[in-house]
Amino acid sequence: MGAAFAIQVMTGKESNVKKLMEWAFSKSENAQNWIKAIHTFSQGTRRLLDGGELGKEIKRAVMPGYIFLEMNYSVDDNNCSAYLSADVWHLIKSIPGVLKQFTGSGQIIGAEEFHKMLGLDTEEQVEISVPVQEIGSEASKVNEAERNMKNALHQVNTASTEEERVQAEQALEVAEQQMNEMIEREYEESVGAVAAELKEIQHAAGSNSVVSKIKAFLRNSKEIVRLPKTLLEKIIMRTDSQSKLPPYTVVDQLFKLFKHLRQQLGTS
Repeated sequence: MGAAFAIQVMTGKESNVKKLMEWAFSKSENAQNWIKAIHTFSQGTRRLLDGGELGKEIKRAVMPGYIFLEMNYSVDDNNCSAYLSADVWHLIKSIPGVLKQFTGSGQIIGAEEFHKMLGLDTEEQVEISVPVQEIGSEASKVNEAERNMKNALHQVNTASTEEERVQAEQALEVAEQQMNEMIEREYEESVGAVAAELKEIQHAAGSNSVVSKIKAFLRNSKEIVRLPKTLLEKIIMRTDSQSKLPPYTVVDQLFKLFKHLRQQLGTS
């Protein structure tokens, strides 16, 4: 394992710059003498489609805006004498997308530290979308609150006396408050259901590596659950399924998995 230099590149162009560098270095014997390998740290993500199939892989940079040149020599983290020859630097700077070079004294990444960086979690992920929905009695309560608001607003508009108007405005204020409470409760209970459960589990699990790799967040009025592909495969195995599971089934199995984990953590 060699030491490494960090190169700042245009964000989103890490892969393109790496390919251009590899081509340029393949034409330069001197560059090959100095540089062992070019590294980018990226992670693949696929969306779980309604039919249970996985969508096209989307690559994203784990360390956006940087690529790393692993050198053909090893130094410790305190070595300040590492450098590259002027002609190799000229070659690197001529590559489109390169913004800045961190190669001065003291800016070397030591072999041991770079070895740790290569251990960054780049495991392929799967994203599951959970739409916002009104379910069962909660839906009827929302509908009732909407009717109360419409009735109260109608009374305000048709009031014939000041006393009737005051009473109607008070009724409208109550109806609006009930509706706001319903919206907030629906948001907390439905939209954030997985995230809330996950937060409790992660708090109880501490540094448990499996649980810490599951993420939940909001995007376009949907709750997105991101988990390692290997965990999805384990969930499929738990259901004895021979085919891919649709999103709702996976989320349901996740809740069962959370419950199982909470029971285990509670007795550990």
